[in-house]
Amino acid sequence: MRDPVGSCYYNSLYQDVKQYSKHGEYFFKELMAVFQQRAELELNYAKGIQKLAGRLLRASKRMSNNSTYSAWCHVSDEMYSTADTHRTLGNAFQQEAVLELRQVLDEHSKRKRPLDNHVEKTGKLLTANWNEQLKMKKKLVGITREHEALVNFVETNKHICTEKEKQKMLNRLTKSAQTQAKLDEEYFSRNMEGHQVRLKWENTLKNCYQIIQELEKQRLEILSTTLDRYRLHISGFGQSLMQGQRGVEHAMQRVDLQKDIQALVEETSATAQENKADFLMADYFQMEWVIHVPRILRQDDSIFVLNCLVFFMIGLLKLMKSNSDNPSSANQKNMKETRQLLEETTLKQDLLEATHYKVSLSLVALGECRAIHRFSHSISKWKDKDCEHSVIQLTRPVFMKRSSRTRLSSSMYNKGAPPPDQGPPHPEQGPP
Repeated sequence: MRDPVGSCYYNSLYQDVKQYSKHGEYFFKELMAVFQQRAELELNYAKGIQKLAGRLLRASKRMSNNSTYSAWCHVSDEMYSTADTHRTLGNAFQQEAVLELRQVLDEHSKRKRPLDNHVEKTGKLLTANWNEQLKMKKKLVGITREHEALVNFVETNKHICTEKEKQKMLNRLTKSAQTQAKLDEEYFSRNMEGHQVRLKWENTLKNCYQIIQELEKQRLEILSTTLDRYRLHISGFGQSLMQGQRGVEHAMQRVDLQKDIQALVEETSATAQENKADFLMADYFQMEWVIHVPRILRQDDSIFVLNCLVFFMIGLLKLMKSNSDNPSSANQKNMKETRQLLEETTLKQDLLEATHYKVSLSLVALGECRAIHRFSHSISKWKDKDCEHSVIQLTRPVFMKRSSRTRLSSSMYNKGAPPPDQGPPHPEQGPP
């Protein structure tokens, strides 16, 4: 059966613009989703970078107030500014793009929904009228054939029929003619009604086509306006970022690295000539009175230890004198290493001197007046679970920056000679 709507050009136009509108609606939905996700990304990024900016600012407040750290404070300000810029952009996308697109999309859907219903309704009426005309036409053809057959029968047999039979056939013929005329009238009425339905359907298609076309024009205008707003926001976004970048550049130009380094050296450099440090001293069995050792053997071994210590001290003094007289010796790389070596040698000399004094004390008779020494009040003892230990507190100067002065602790000797009070005591002065 032939489609009553297939040959209508208005229907083709309406279906085409409807398909075009469907694609535009899909693009609207996708664009709205893109802007929504973009807005969320901008807001989340703003939140994250603001958190980092605060972290950087809190860390910068603990540092010295110099040009370098001040520049990093400007970096924190730039990050805050960047966060505000992204937050503004995200809010603009939500307010000016997502909400407006959703509003237009809802409005178009409300306007297009009754159009499709109206077109569908009038199309069903047209199809129903078309099918009804076909049925009535088929019925009319059948009745017309029966009437013509009846007319032919009457014309053929009227000369042989009685009056009664003629009257009966005439009544039947009249009734058939009336039925045919009534059906023909109804068919014609349905046909005229079909024309009206057809015109109404075409007008409906025409009106709906124009409405959807206007909606699509409005959609294009909104897309153009949204695109122009997007351009303006992106342009302002770039300008805000460039302004923050210029602030960082200006802060960087104000950085005086050499001045900051000089201030760092002055603030962190220090000297402490009276710094005391504890050192464990070597303990010998000659000084352990809890250990039973013959007096003569204790004295002889103590004298041997003292001689060994004197030998080491003389060697260290010679090394110190050599390094002091020739600081640029080939075996030294630079003055810093020379100073460090002299400091280590001085420490060893002090420890050897203190050990010498401690061992010499073991040769002093108990109860007698002990020799006075510069380490007399610096040596102490402490006990742990197993045994007793000797500790000496030595002055350790603190040098936090390069100094032209080098401390040489050789005042206790003259030309490497041991002090008189630290020579080996007479054997008769040993411990009982």
